[in-house]
Amino acid sequence: MRAKRHDWQGAILLAIIAALLLAGCQRGGSRSTPESSPSPGEASGAQPVTGQAAAPATPAVSAPAPQPGQRVSIVEAGLDEPRTLNPLFVADPVSEELSRLVFDSLVTVDPATGEVAPALAESWDVSDDGTRYTFRLRDGVRWHDGQPFTARDVEFTYRTMLDVNARSPRYSRLAERVKSVSVVDPQTVVIELIKPDASFLPTLATLGIVPEHVLAGVQPEQLITDPFGLSSAVGTGPFMLKQWVRGEQIVFERNPQYYRGVPQAAQYTYKVVGSLDELVAGLQDGLIDWAVIDAAQAGAAPAIDGVTVQSLPGFELVMVVLQLDSSKSELFIDPRVRQALLLALDRQAMVDQIWHGQAEVARGTQPPASWAAGPASIEYSYDPQQAARLLDEAGWQIGPDGVRRREGQRLSFRLVATGADPTRRALATWLQRQWAEIGVEVQLELEQWSDVRRRATETRDFEALLLGVRWDLDPDQSIVWSSDSIFDGLNMGHYTNAELDGLLAQAVATTNREERLAHYRQAQEIVLRDLPVLPLCFPKLTVLWSDRIEAPPLTATALRLRYGVEQWRLRL
Repeated sequence: MRAKRHDWQGAILLAIIAALLLAGCQRGGSRSTPESSPSPGEASGAQPVTGQAAAPATPAVSAPAPQPGQRVSIVEAGLDEPRTLNPLFVADPVSEELSRLVFDSLVTVDPATGEVAPALAESWDVSDDGTRYTFRLRDGVRWHDGQPFTARDVEFTYRTMLDVNARSPRYSRLAERVKSVSVVDPQTVVIELIKPDASFLPTLATLGIVPEHVLAGVQPEQLITDPFGLSSAVGTGPFMLKQWVRGEQIVFERNPQYYRGVPQAAQYTYKVVGSLDELVAGLQDGLIDWAVIDAAQAGAAPAIDGVTVQSLPGFELVMVVLQLDSSKSELFIDPRVRQALLLALDRQAMVDQIWHGQAEVARGTQPPASWAAGPASIEYSYDPQQAARLLDEAGWQIGPDGVRRREGQRLSFRLVATGADPTRRALATWLQRQWAEIGVEVQLELEQWSDVRRRATETRDFEALLLGVRWDLDPDQSIVWSSDSIFDGLNMGHYTNAELDGLLAQAVATTNREERLAHYRQAQEIVLRDLPVLPLCFPKLTVLWSDRIEAPPLTATALRLRYGVEQWRLRL
């Protein structure tokens, strides 16, 4: 197990948490309040900021010319505003997704298969020992300002993220995996890993590449406050940043030089709205074309002519993390107590009542959108009688006030949750009622997300913690379950299992999908047996989609990566 992390590592970890942990509904009932931590290149007020336009170029593939008076922009809306578009610093879902409009990566992931597919790298080779990746870059790719894209840009991007002074949220994960990045020639770059890691391509080779010629003159420690990513953005992606009016909208123009062909839509706009009502009104008026909303809020959205509700298998897991560090709490050390808590929950009723059917009961840990998702042999169906028997066996007997006791101690604990989110608040109250029925007392501590995050990642001061995690595209879940992740990851409850550690290590040591799947199925069985967390449900990715847009089939992966966005178009 690793020693405790240094303070600077902890600061970087907080940024990682923002990308993986979900406070609650990211796009639900009302606009979220930004955290107090500094945002990269923060611009205040509602003054428009104009991005750099690319030099005119002859498109490789023609796009239809708009008719006079015809709307030319696809309009997405959301309750959250990105902090930055700079791939070096994106650390929340909205920033990550919109950044992909402007910045491409070495590889991408094909939503249809889950397999890695070419992007800026047209091909790659992997050494026999699985540690050396040689990427051959596409010829003729240019930055939005007309400069050629080369291997030096790739080297600069990864070396910058590996520079601790840059404070990139990618630092820890890259530093643990990447040994070196080197240029062979203008079209070839080599990334050498410390050890084989099958998750490298879908998680770390999908990071956006930034231009060396624009950012090389900025000191690493100043990059996080540089306006690049806000008032300017030069990428190789399908769209170019045109204008960002803080608190209102971001406008992108199509890249006429895009290597996959000129985008079908002349513009792409992200509109920031203040409430679900405002979003619905925009869809009804034809001013908004699509949006992702909180699955639990789907029932509050009225039927709109020409707008469909698409419920897609997603990557989020809502769970209760239990404190297994005996120096902080001994309530959950006995696995029978953990099993009883899960058996006492009618999770299907929870999905029906709180998510209105827009979620799946979590019968495993791999999300439905993952290629590794599958059934587990261990099942925790609702059985309050069995839950009571397990608590009796563990020595917890019903007291005169209805709360169980053992050796004078009450079976009572504090459940920490984000109070500002209505779904989390409702869920916490529901859990409290369900557990009361088997004699377990729960005290709710509803706090601001910043305080919940601090408990989860810094102090680890909690008994039980209600939150969501958005898993990576790759099924490696070491960041939550591995004992190495107690100090440098999201193993918040201090869970350790040597057998599980070994399986997780074996799973990333091979690129054979069948072998990886077998390891992850075994790992899932161990987690479900041990129950370091109580898996509750997988909310659907809920999309309101206007029939004005033509696009390839939607999936959680496609939307997360904005895969094929250059093919989206407005119907004439």
